[in-house]
Amino acid sequence: MEMPQSSGQLETKFKAFLDAAPDAIVVVDMDGIITIVNSETERMFGYERQELIGQAIEILVPESARGHHEADRSAYSAAPNTRPMGAGRQLSGRRKDGREFPVEISLSPLRTEKETLVISIVRDVTERRLFEEQIQTSLREKESLLREIHHRVKNNLQITSSLLRLQASNISDPLARTIFAETQLRIRSMALVHEKLYQAKNLTRINFGDYVRTLGELLFKSFAVTGDSVSLDVAGSEVFLDIDTAVPCGLIVNEVLSNALEHAFPGGSGAISVRLERMDDRCVMTIRDDGIGLPPQFDLRAVDTLGLQLVRGLVPQIDGTLEVRSIIGTELRIEFPSERLAHA
Repeated sequence: MEMPQSSGQLETKFKAFLDAAPDAIVVVDMDGIITIVNSETERMFGYERQELIGQAIEILVPESARGHHEADRSAYSAAPNTRPMGAGRQLSGRRKDGREFPVEISLSPLRTEKETLVISIVRDVTERRLFEEQIQTSLREKESLLREIHHRVKNNLQITSSLLRLQASNISDPLARTIFAETQLRIRSMALVHEKLYQAKNLTRINFGDYVRTLGELLFKSFAVTGDSVSLDVAGSEVFLDIDTAVPCGLIVNEVLSNALEHAFPGGSGAISVRLERMDDRCVMTIRDDGIGLPPQFDLRAVDTLGLQLVRGLVPQIDGTLEVRSIIGTELRIEFPSERLAHA
């Protein structure tokens, strides 16, 4: 028959268990006095065990944080509960030589017959914090590089647009001048995507509503149209697009707005609306004007204008479907999968 273990044997096993732990373990009473520490506590903080037993726990806390720590400890003593590792604000420990280092601490109340103790498990996270800082530094460097790339692409596209404008000024053929002007606007619509990405906090996505408003301002100036004669309303939920979706969507909006400003309002006044919103697993972009509408027997598949051919060719790039109809004015509706939206 196995004999019951004595209290001395149990204490020896308990201490051996504590000393085998990979983290520092500090046990304090409700007054914050250290009663038990393990070997890792000695190694981590640089104290001998006898130097810590009987001392206030604040001996292991940086001097600048001791006032807050005493207040936090009093609050914890009033309502002791389990606090997991890593919960709360960033913490630091203080070694015997005064050096401070980042730590994570978990707290657990231990109720005995005589009193309630608090078990603190302390983990030195210096290496992890250094690794996190290295990652953050690398991310900042990559973000800076990506921002510079968007800036340079935008500048190069704007230079190309300016060259087209200069070249067009030397062309006498009206049709050729028109082609140059339309190409210039298409390039500017692509440059605007890179400009918005360069300006954004998140370099992987742009607010498409904000993009359309800016693009509309550029087009209104290009066609010498004022907001007093033709209004532009951009509505719908806040939708963000990545560059692979924003560029074709931007070109589509450019073509449709340009066509409306040029042909839809022979009387000189009207309204255009652009709406982009998410509906479950689909995203719907609707561009509508209240102009003269489409000619009778209009067939999108048979159109030979470059602008609408571009629209028809761009829609498959975003896995979308296209519908054009004329009731009061003209409405273009494009649906594409919501998975094409940028992630938050």
